[in-house]
Amino acid sequence: MGSQDQNSVIRRKARAARDGADPRLMSPAKALRLSLAQAADTHFDLALNVATVEQMRVPPGEAVRSLGEEGLLVLLDGAQGARAALRLDPQFLAALIEVQTTGTVRPGVARNRPATPTDAAMVAPLFDALFERFDERMAEGFEGHVARAFRFGDRIEEPRGLSLVLTERDYDLFRITADLGPGAKTGRLDLLLPVAASVTRKTEGVPPARAAHGIREVTLSAPVVLDTVMARVNLTLRDVWAFRPGQIVPLAREALSSAQLVGTGGHLVAKVHLGQINGWRAVRLLAAEGGALAGPEAPDAADSPPGGGTGSQIVPYSGSAQARA
Repeated sequence: MGSQDQNSVIRRKARAARDGADPRLMSPAKALRLSLAQAADTHFDLALNVATVEQMRVPPGEAVRSLGEEGLLVLLDGAQGARAALRLDPQFLAALIEVQTTGTVRPGVARNRPATPTDAAMVAPLFDALFERFDERMAEGFEGHVARAFRFGDRIEEPRGLSLVLTERDYDLFRITADLGPGAKTGRLDLLLPVAASVTRKTEGVPPARAAHGIREVTLSAPVVLDTVMARVNLTLRDVWAFRPGQIVPLAREALSSAQLVGTGGHLVAKVHLGQINGWRAVRLLAAEGGALAGPEAPDAADSPPGGGTGSQIVPYSGSAQARA
């Protein structure tokens, strides 16, 4: 991925995080997050916490490839012949099957196996409910939203077959990471939807300064790349090359309260504490030496991670904290 594409992804993630942090504003990412958690609780009695939602625009040639191949791949049917697709990774799929067959999600990493028609039939009700709730929330938050009415269609065995039916010009890829159980498994859902027609966000009850467009909106949309560094671990190149999926890198307990926010050049921007707000992963910016950080007032302590003090603020983000070697 080129630097320009990466900046665009990060900019959309930051915008989605800002929108998702305000309970008065709706966004597609927030609608998916709320709808998925509600559908899992209602239909499967499953505690599901959405940790991150990433949104990126992908062209037709990259759409199918962006979904990957492991897990369960499904074609979605929508209104007026619209087509979309989703993929459940092996962990997400295993959690949904386990909760229906044993009543609980078993802790640990599930082995990768080919998905079956039975798997598809067992998870279909969850996603039918997800898209129904998604359309309802989008209609409440946006003027002119047209319901897509996507439904669970057919299981796809060969990913290349999707390229024959996904013919829209552009697609939005929503990459959702969720804790299921909670904490028993961490799974990923990739959702590929055709780009919707332009709609207007409803601003009823939102202060005029919030709804207005101008230099503030342009400034907040400017690309800024920041990384959250939990700890710095010294490893040999041999050890790094030996990394495997699911491998655990031990970190000191103090890493949670001594994380750093660094810029693209590796310079220190601020010291932070890790936490979450409104279901989003977040960092609390700590007061710099000699004065507090400038910015909006910090949220209530109930939403803040432990250890925060006065003069700090919470910034939602949708990426995972990084351990830098």
